Amino acid sequence: LLERAVEFGIVSFRPGGDHFRSIAVFTDSVAFIVNPNHPLAKEKRVSIRDLGAQNFVAHNVVSPLRRRVIETFEKHKTPLNMGIELPSLEAIKRFVAMGNGVALVPALTVQQELARGELVHVPVPELSIERQLWLIHRRHSSLSHAGIAFLRVVKTLASERGKPFMYRIEQGV
Repeated sequence: LLERAVEFGIVSFRPGGDHFRSIAVFTDSVAFIVNPNHPLAKEKRVSIRDLGAQNFVAHNVVSPLRRRVIETFEKHKTPLNMGIELPSLEAIKRFVAMGNGVALVPALTVQQELARGELVHVPVPELSIERQLWLIHRRHSSLSHAGIAFLRVVKTLASERGKPFMYRIEQGV
């Protein structure tokens, strides 16, 4: 019974191996965020080269997204000054909202703060990085009736709403 308690997980990278079935369900992007009083907050967009002198507040967990951001800065020969590393996205958002640096975060995580005017998103064309969010479940276990119904709901919502929602089962994984 306990094994059925958690049938699904949502992850930001497709797990390797053949233990899990992966379904892409959402496309998210990276957002460059600043405090509303930050000098870059009034800009319609900035170049990655404009970010070399900024003090970035970063997540202290190594991830595929962090690696892609670092590689993009290296490709553009721009320093990435991660002077502060914090353990959660919530802490990062609060720190930036207080005016203690800038950050690159998943856009999905800052929608409310942007709507309330606590943070400002400034587009950086060179950092147009998208990632998939994956719904995963054990490949070799049968789903409960509730699990099957949940997948139907996810598929229907993706069909009705369209991008950034999706329902794409990864084949051969």
